[in-house]
Amino acid sequence: MNPLKQLERKFRHARGLVWARLLRWPKILLMRFRRNLPRRLHVGCGNNRFEGWINADITADSELIVYMEKPLPFRNGSLMRVYSEHVIEHVPYEVAQGFLKEVRRVLAPGGVVRIATPDLETLVEAYARKDWRSRICWAGTEDYAFLRTRAQFLNVSLRWWGHRHVYDREELERVFQDAGFGKPSFPGFGESDHEDLRGLETRQDSYLIAEAIR
Repeated sequence: MNPLKQLERKFRHARGLVWARLLRWPKILLMRFRRNLPRRLHVGCGNNRFEGWINADITADSELIVYMEKPLPFRNGSLMRVYSEHVIEHVPYEVAQGFLKEVRRVLAPGGVVRIATPDLETLVEAYARKDWRSRICWAGTEDYAFLRTRAQFLNVSLRWWGHRHVYDREELERVFQDAGFGKPSFPGFGESDHEDLRGLETRQDSYLIAEAIR
């Protein structure tokens, strides 16, 4: 990308983050005055908005602005569902643990949290194979044609896009249990025992998905 365009993109991103911080509390107050507030929260929605959910992110145009290191603006036991895809890996482990504690607090008994994220085990298994490029959906695309070695591929997987802590199944189970949940289940892509949690994933590299019940 042209260096000037890169600088422009960074400036727009920084300006958007400033606006999001300014609008966080006004949006929280507006949410509290809403009637028939949905009891399902989608954290890290980006441009993927779910009907019948509260769609939250750290951008000014999201319905609600939520930071994982801050308390969730909901009463105890007020939600039935919390969903997040490709967010938890962008914060340190301690922040993820604190976020899931907050999720547990705001979920009603029987409420469910579903987390989708890249899978460290899948990435390492791909690294160990000569056909690594065909084993990870994005690695063989034109945008990543510059990758020349397995080590380069693995470093990009773990360090790019703001990744801070990448999980495998054992590690994701640990953070759920450290947050006070019981042992989570690990359904397949788009699958769930709960009808309203099926078919939510939009990222083909959501190789690891966990659900836990309050």
